[in-house]
Parts: sequence; C-alpha cells; structure tokens
Amino acid sequence: MKNFLKIPEFIYEDKHILIVNKPAGLIVQGAKEKRYSLLLLLKDFIKKRDKKQGNVFLSVVHRLDKVVSGALVLAKRTKSARRLSESFQKKEIIKLYLAGIEGRLTGEGIWEDYLIWDAQKRKAKLSNEKIENSKKAITIYSTLYSSQKYTYILLLPVTGRKHQLRVILSERGNPIAGDIKYGAKEKILNGQAILLHCLFLRFPHPVNREKMEFWAEIPYYFFFDLKYKEKIYEFLKSISNFLEGVKYIQLN
Repeated sequence: MKNFLKIPEFIYEDKHILIVNKPAGLIVQGAKEKRYSLLLLLKDFIKKRDKKQGNVFLSVVHRLDKVVSGALVLAKRTKSARRLSESFQKKEIIKLYLAGIEGRLTGEGIWEDYLIWDAQKRKAKLSNEKIENSKKAITIYSTLYSSQKYTYILLLPVTGRKHQLRVILSERGNPIAGDIKYGAKEKILNGQAILLHCLFLRFPHPVNREKMEFWAEIPYYFFFDLKYKEKIYEFLKSISNFLEGVKYIQLN
C-alpha cells in the first residue's frame, strides 16, 4: 500500500473544485481501518499546504473503483458539491474512458443493457431485458486498435451504474485486462490495477457554469500507442451533438 500513498497529480484546482489524476490501487473513500483513502490523503495534503487550522472540506461527487485510474473531480465547497451532484443527475458531465480489453473487438456503436447489482458478491450482473431490480445501462463505444495482447477501446457511459463498463465488456467476451473479478486471465500490477482509465472529463463549472475540459495522462502500464490520440479527438468531435442532447434519453 505504501507505493500508492503519494499525492496524485493535480490536473486543476481553484477555490471551488479540485481535479486529480487518481492512481490505480488507491480507494477513493471509505478505506478500512488503518488504510488510507484518496480523500484522506488529499485532505491532509491541503491542510498542511495551506496551513489550515481547522478541518478541510473536500467532497467526493463521483467515484472510480479502487483498481481504476484517471480524472476525478472533488468539491471544495458545499455549494459546489451540491451543484456538481446536480450536474451528474442532469447528465451534464461527460466521462470518457480508455480500456485495454482481452480478445479482439471492432467497430463502434451503442450498447444498451440492464444491470443488477449483487450486494453480497459486490458484482454486477447483466440482463438483456428489464427485470426486477434491474437498471438500464447505456454505453457508447469506439474501438481504436489492437496490439498483440489487447484491443484498445473508448467507452463513454451515458449512465453511471456500478461496474457498468467492467461487466458489459466481460459479458461480451472481452473482459478488461487485469479485471480478474470479471474473468480476465492475468493480473496488472499484482492485482492493484486494471486497464481502465478515465481519460477525459467535461462539465460546467459549478459556480460560473463555464464549460471545462480536462485530460488525465494515460498510465505507463497501458503501453498505449500515442499515435492513436488523434482518433480519440475525432471520436469526441463526432459525437458532440449527441452529447449535447444526452439528457433527453429515457433511462428508466
């Protein structure tokens, strides 16, 4: 665990929000006793950096699984936390992920599934139709390229279901590399990481409503070929009209 107790890269910070590039292997919030979380680590750092006498307010408004890396936004004011939460509910926040998956996959499109959360096993299950306790999951995908070991794919979850990206890829026969929980064959970083990275965030600032965009550097262990970065920009541009109207999609 000590290897992960470093302050993550600060992508952006102002009086209202903080965006960091979360490393894999570090839980965002709710760590077990005597184990550190990203939230506690950041609070301690800010308290010392700013020489604050009292407690530091920092709120988690969305999460990344422990084994997932990438851009994460936190609120530094209660008003900002409330407004960011509202933005998530209104589908104003866009999150784009990069994944390295086992096997081969081609093309692009939209996947519509129904997911059920198994609280006992802490795993999601997929259903092809709506059944009791299921929730609709919508995911836009676009494949980039295949290497000798993996296929690299862009994933834009319209909904934010627990383990959404992990289970829909596993059920289609292409588990995310390193995701042993969902059927992957090999571990990444001794099980501390999977090849899933929140690459891009777009959202309106909680105070001035200015549209903001942030990129999180891809971890070295992805071995991602940077010559394909242009295809990422093309993908975002090609679906911009859809993203603007995404709030009108019926999710129930």
